[in-house]
Amino acid sequence: MPFIITKTNTKITDAQENSLKKGLGKAIEYVPGKSEQALMLDFEEKSHLYIRGEKSVPMAYIDVSIFGNPSHAGYAELSQAITILFNKVLGIEPENIFIDYKDIPIWGVNGWAFEQPKEG
Repeated sequence: MPFIITKTNTKITDAQENSLKKGLGKAIEYVPGKSEQALMLDFEEKSHLYIRGEKSVPMAYIDVSIFGNPSHAGYAELSQAITILFNKVLGIEPENIFIDYKDIPIWGVNGWAFEQPKEG
């Protein structure tokens, strides 16, 4: 299951959150085998974020955790889609959108643990 956590220092209206939800649901499809059906999202608005010593500039830190993609296939396209989406919906300039990717080697859900097969 992919999990995307968004932290931004801006306010997110219900309409904006819905647009981000829909856009991220489509964007995650750039990663092979991933879809909105298994995507979990979290939006944290009005975070106390600073960039270049300032907090008045709209910015976002986006944490994308993905299980089972050690080759990082689709990450470049996903980064582009996320950047365009957040610029369009929240008006955040691309240079103030930071995306952190985390590889998840083991994932638990519904009482089960799933481990990524070892390469080699």
